[in-house]
Amino acid sequence: MSSMWKFLSPKIVYGRDSLEVLESLRKKKALVITDENLAELKFHDAVSRNFEESEIVFVKAKEPSKEEALSLAEEVKNRDPEVLVALGGGSVIDLTKAARILAEVDIDPEEITPFTNLEELGYRGKYFVAIPTTSGTGSEVTWAIVLRDEREKRKIVMANEKAVPDLAVVDPMFVENLPKNLVVSTGFDALSHAIEAFLSTFSNPFSDALAVKATKMILENLEKSYGGDLRAREEMHVAATIAGLAFSNSQVGVVHALAHAFGATFDAPHGEAIAAFLLPVLRFYESRGVEKLRLLSEEVGLNVVSEVERLSKIFEVKRILKINFADKIDEIVEKAMQDSCVITGPFVPNEDELREILEVLICMREKS
Repeated sequence: MSSMWKFLSPKIVYGRDSLEVLESLRKKKALVITDENLAELKFHDAVSRNFEESEIVFVKAKEPSKEEALSLAEEVKNRDPEVLVALGGGSVIDLTKAARILAEVDIDPEEITPFTNLEELGYRGKYFVAIPTTSGTGSEVTWAIVLRDEREKRKIVMANEKAVPDLAVVDPMFVENLPKNLVVSTGFDALSHAIEAFLSTFSNPFSDALAVKATKMILENLEKSYGGDLRAREEMHVAATIAGLAFSNSQVGVVHALAHAFGATFDAPHGEAIAAFLLPVLRFYESRGVEKLRLLSEEVGLNVVSEVERLSKIFEVKRILKINFADKIDEIVEKAMQDSCVITGPFVPNEDELREILEVLICMREKS
C-alpha cells in the first residue's frame, strides 16, 4: 500500500435549483464577486436575493494578476463580509481564492504553496461559496490558484488546502446560454483535466475513478452541449466539477504546462490554449508508449486519442489559436520547463521534445 494520501473536496450541491442551498446562509452578510461581463445577465441578482444583506463587486473578465488579487484582498478586508461568493468562471473563482487568503495573511501570493501553514500565519478563512458559470476549470472544487505575473509575463500556479471552497454550487441554470465558443474551450479544458489526472504520476484510486467518469461524460456530451442540448449542458457542468476533483487530487501535466506558458506569452485564453495542445501532447505520449493512455481508453470504453482527434476536427481547434507563435517557440519552451505541471505527466519531456510538440501543432495548422 502507498504512503498516506489525502483527498480534498468542498461540500458540493448540484443540479437544478441547487442555488436554493444559499437560503441556509440568508442571515449572513455576503460579498458576491463576479465577472463584469456577466452583469447584464443578472446572475448576481439570482445569488444576492438569497441573502438579507449583500454587496456586489465586479471584476475584470480576464485571467487575474497578482496585483488584482492583492487589490481585491483590500476590498474584502474593508467590507468584512461573513460569506464570500465567487460567481463566474475559473478566473473569478481563482481571484477570490487568492483574495480570501491575502485579506488575512500578509504574504506574497507566490508563498501560497502546499507547504505553507496558513493557520500558523493567522489565517481563519471566511466561509467561501464558489458558483461556476462555465463548465471547464473545476476551480470550484480545487486547491489550485492560477495568477498572472504581468511584469515577468508568466503564470503563477499556487496550491494550498485552505484555498478549497467550503461549498460548491453547480447549478446548470448558469450554463444554459453559454456561448458556443466557450462550450468548446471550457469543454476541452475539463477534458484535459480528466485525462491528465488519470495519466499523472500522482494519480490514485480516488482520482482515477473520477477521471474515468469525467472523461466518458465529456466525450459523450460535448457535441450535444455545443448543439444546445440542455441535458447535455447539465452533464457537462457536472463532468467539469468531477474532472476538477480528479486533477485537484492528482495533478495535470504537459498540456497544462504548455498552455500556461503559451497563455503567459501571448495573453491567450487558457481554454483555447488547452484545446490546441491536447491532441499534440496525447500523440506525443502515444508515440512514447505511455501505458496509462491505453488503460484509460480501456476503462472509458472508447479510444481516447481517437475521440480527442475527432472532436478536434469537428471544432477545428487548430484554428482557435490564430496567433503565429513560430518565432516564440524558445520562450514558450523555457516557461513550460519552469512550470510545475511539466514534471507530473506520465513522461517528463526535455526542451527538444517540447519543441517537437509545438512544431506538430504548427504543421497541423499549416495543413488546414
